[in-house]
Amino acid sequence: MASTALIFTNRDAHRAWLNSQAKLPAGFRVGTTRFEFMPREAPKPAKMTLTLIALDQPTSDFAAMFTKNALPGAPIIVGRQRLGEASLGAIIVNNKVSNVCAPGGVEAAEKICVELAKLLKLAPGQVPPSSTGVIGWGLPVDAIIGVLPQTTTALTGDSIMPAAEGIVTTDLYPKVRRADVGAGSIVGIAKGAGMIEPNMATMLVYILTDLAVPRDTRGVSASRRFH
Repeated sequence: MASTALIFTNRDAHRAWLNSQAKLPAGFRVGTTRFEFMPREAPKPAKMTLTLIALDQPTSDFAAMFTKNALPGAPIIVGRQRLGEASLGAIIVNNKVSNVCAPGGVEAAEKICVELAKLLKLAPGQVPPSSTGVIGWGLPVDAIIGVLPQTTTALTGDSIMPAAEGIVTTDLYPKVRRADVGAGSIVGIAKGAGMIEPNMATMLVYILTDLAVPRDTRGVSASRRFH
């Protein structure tokens, strides 16, 4: 089915439409924190946004698709491992640093997940990491852990817009789409423009739904909670 392009007369009209798409499905909350840090690789102040997508209760209904790139970043390595977990309860996303080709990247990602899990009363394996940004830089682990309490405090169940804005890098605007299905809904956000090649590359997409789609359902691209 062909889609119809939406044309907006100005930025305010576009923003109003995005807000109309942004109501979170039941059971989800999002929160963000923006902070300053000093990259070891380029010692001048930089800013990072930390974005948290959390469930009110962990779910066993989740799915993920990752790049087939031969040199996956640490978040991809950890994320693939998380597919073997029984349930997930949150996703932690940072921009500015991709955690790709960075020494100790897996250990850094896991340490952040451990500390966030403590705050959310989850097991570390229930928290997958996700990153986007500069290749070759290491994550500012201590700085991230230091603002995790602010990020959890910022959690809200009203709108996905904070998360849609938090994951952007060079995007001109946040990307949000929504579909109401029966008594539930599917809401998705994406980061990146022209970043899907090759093999998903650095594209970040998060699809949330409160529809009951069991994890073992075949031929279905959306899970009940995370995708």
